[in-house]
Amino acid sequence: MKNLAKISFSLFMAAFMLAGLLGCAPQKEPIRIAISAWAGVEPAELAAQLGYYKKHGVEVEMVRFSVYGDSIDALRDGKVDAGMHTLDDVVRYSASGRDVRTVLLTDYSAGSDGLVAKAGIETLADLKGARLGVEVGTVGHFSALTILEKAGLKISDVTIISIPAWEIQQAMLDDKIDAGVTWEPYLTSTAKMINGKVLITSRDYPETIITTMTFDAKVIADRPEDVQKVVAAYFDALEYMKQNPQDAYTRMGKAEGVSADDFAQSVTGIQYLDLGMNADLFGQNADGRIYAKTQQIKKFLFDNQVIKTTPDVNLMFAPQFVYQLSKSQ
Repeated sequence: MKNLAKISFSLFMAAFMLAGLLGCAPQKEPIRIAISAWAGVEPAELAAQLGYYKKHGVEVEMVRFSVYGDSIDALRDGKVDAGMHTLDDVVRYSASGRDVRTVLLTDYSAGSDGLVAKAGIETLADLKGARLGVEVGTVGHFSALTILEKAGLKISDVTIISIPAWEIQQAMLDDKIDAGVTWEPYLTSTAKMINGKVLITSRDYPETIITTMTFDAKVIADRPEDVQKVVAAYFDALEYMKQNPQDAYTRMGKAEGVSADDFAQSVTGIQYLDLGMNADLFGQNADGRIYAKTQQIKKFLFDNQVIKTTPDVNLMFAPQFVYQLSKSQ
């Protein structure tokens, strides 16, 4: 009996010590993803609300920013692990020396970005001499340069005033600017509020403003399995949105502080990019048209002196996560 008691006690202590060791094992930090108001990237938020990240076995924290530029700074400064940013912005902070990798493409704008102007400015040519509000150093800046080029105008033909995209509306109401580059839901509502006009939208320059999920390269190197799980959860949420649009729009709209109807209106100007589209854009051997498109964006930004160096486009992407998911489908 004494021996049996000793054995039982030893087994109990071993189990207790093992439990203690397991409890002291270092826990992984959640993957922190920066996001701001744009309907095209909200499936990443939807995945969190629906518990898809946890379902795939990875902890994710969505870090929401009211100012888009602040979300860029967060990734650039290493305060988050990933960001939902436009491709031109990825080029921009890659050129500044930030080592990042785009793992998937969320959407391209097909009417949800554009330029709104006050009454009296009826054509793009009328912008000459105008005060143009734009969030300098972000996709809005890229959009403004693209619009001016289409109008046959130079950057020196307008007065650029740097304003966050979501503040363009108030700046126009306060008569601080004559025109502004922004996106939905602000674009259309601003035109109505000021009795002005949307002069041009991204429908006139399609597949130019492309949004991404982009990771810090070190996170990809250290936690590739978790990144793969994040990518899988994202596309699960995109599929849920297709099957259950009303519930998805309600959830995603609430995250942005707008109604489901307003969110649905924003969606009309967006082309979401599903898994198949991503695989096609990346190409079978990392030679898809997204690489050529990025080269064009890089050249445009360099020629317009927005960037001073040109990053290697081939080092900006990590398509293996899309490839792996495509194989398992």
